[in-house]
Amino acid sequence: MADGGGNSEEQIRSVDGQIRDLNDQIRSVHEQIRIVEEKIGRLEEEINRCPGDEERKLLRGKEALLRGKEAQLRDEKAQLRDEKTQILQRRDLGTEYEWLVQKVVPPTRSSRAGVYPSSSSHARMWLPVRVEHWDVMNEIEEFLESADRRRRVFRMAVTAVTQDTRLEEKHENHHIAFILGEMVSFMQKKEPQSNLHFKSEFIIFSKRKGGNDGIGSSEGASSSAMVDVYSGSPRADFVITLREKNALVFEVKNEGLGSDGDDPWFLHRFWTDCSCTSGEGRCGFAVFGITPSQGERITRCISQLYEYMVLCKVGYGVLTDARNWYLFKRDNAGCLKISAGITASAEPPRVLAALSYLVHAAAVDNSEFGDPTGNGQFPLVHEAAPSEHSDESSDDDINDRTFTARVSQNISSSGKRRSERHSSGGAQLALEDVPAEDLNLKKAGGVISSEGWSGCVVNGRLRGQPVALKFAHLGTERAEALLKEVVAYTRMEKLWGVFVPRLIGYGTTNNGRVVFIATELIDGVELGEVAVTREVETAALEALAAVHACGLLHGDVSLSNIMVVWGKKPTVRILDFGFSCITSNKKLQEAERVRLKRLFFTHGGAAGEEANDARYPYILPC
Repeated sequence: MADGGGNSEEQIRSVDGQIRDLNDQIRSVHEQIRIVEEKIGRLEEEINRCPGDEERKLLRGKEALLRGKEAQLRDEKAQLRDEKTQILQRRDLGTEYEWLVQKVVPPTRSSRAGVYPSSSSHARMWLPVRVEHWDVMNEIEEFLESADRRRRVFRMAVTAVTQDTRLEEKHENHHIAFILGEMVSFMQKKEPQSNLHFKSEFIIFSKRKGGNDGIGSSEGASSSAMVDVYSGSPRADFVITLREKNALVFEVKNEGLGSDGDDPWFLHRFWTDCSCTSGEGRCGFAVFGITPSQGERITRCISQLYEYMVLCKVGYGVLTDARNWYLFKRDNAGCLKISAGITASAEPPRVLAALSYLVHAAAVDNSEFGDPTGNGQFPLVHEAAPSEHSDESSDDDINDRTFTARVSQNISSSGKRRSERHSSGGAQLALEDVPAEDLNLKKAGGVISSEGWSGCVVNGRLRGQPVALKFAHLGTERAEALLKEVVAYTRMEKLWGVFVPRLIGYGTTNNGRVVFIATELIDGVELGEVAVTREVETAALEALAAVHACGLLHGDVSLSNIMVVWGKKPTVRILDFGFSCITSNKKLQEAERVRLKRLFFTHGGAAGEEANDARYPYILPC
């Protein structure tokens, strides 16, 4: 790393020399202390043998002098150690410029074939009127060139931590959270007046009413109010605040936002150049060498981040999959600008410089970002665009990973409201509206789990049976995930009560505003909270194989999504199918099986040893 204050290698050698000199001095002082301690020991022996008081008094005076010298030497040793610590700290710090050009190492994947970015297909409240290229690289370079190259005051940790192989199995969000934490520390030191912070899983806006803002906080709360609390609201992965106001939104996807090489993608062209003309049998996404499904996913990712930027009332955003980073900027007229992709593997490294520049730009931009004056339309993607990824199975339709939801409200003959939702595969779900009171939510201590993307899992009672309930506001990504679980459970009916919980019911509540799913209440503990025995390993692998045999990929295999139930055979139940997809692709199923074995290995099980050197990485395909 270059440093304007002199040659970095020479500086490091000079610091190492200072440390060696200090170590020599510390050893010398330590030896002097040892000699003094030996003299004190001999004096104490003489004092004990001395018969005369005068002679004993003289010897005690000598002992006091030696002890004083010992104290001085120990103080000197402590000072030398402090000086060494300070030098070591300075050696591990870098200049502002060196911090900005650290390399960000994304999580390792052996294969990226067939991996698309996760996206939601539900309609957006806000879409850009116009999408343009943001030529921001010159501004980033100017920001970088103005960086201080002399003072070594910034902690250098990004490259060392992100290249740690222990991060490979972590979700991209954990990876990004570390990077943002380091960037916030950097920018707080660089621009302390900005009062910079970042929040994860940021609830963009709340749909709760009635002032009941605590989960189960009121014994007298109505069932409808409790449902609103449990339903949650749309969440951005990360939001950066400046001076206690939202400033940037980060949306993190799994892989699929860039090519296998280092060539940057111009993401704005996915919106402007890839709209298919009605009646034509070709798709413009072929220009980029990608499939129509992947192209549509990427345009939906763009629309999602844009909507989040509008709802959070910010002008800047970042879309990333930890390998490829895109900077977003919008105005109040509905124009969205997107930078070219900045790849983590590019040389020279520019990811941290780009992120820090964007934070700086947001800090100096005093514009008020509100609702746009116009609203655009989603690019037309040809309905006859060819499918792909069919090498293993004819039903391996990647579009089944999300619901293309068109809701038509109607009133049945019984007078109850129903919604009909259609999956991309043509399946239809009739959602009957159930009064919130009929779900019999437990008002105190009813939360089973409040962690994870699915939100709260709560105790209830439906049709006379204890159930675990999940809620989500209709039209949100979480609602789509719940409906995806319903489809998954219906395909796995023969596994109910054996390898997966029974599906007790599903529908809407609160006058059709909230989707819910009710499953059998499992009496057990998460796999991550118990020792993994061979019996549990075998049962979990059998359960996953049974799910795969139903033509499903779980999509989110983790220790928290497997419950151990004691006293029953088999001993496990697999939960949470919100990221599942319909596929019989053997390679993806094998990757998921290996993922589970690796989890056993990291948790101290035996079966994971086989998978530790496996050829298949875990691919999140849904």
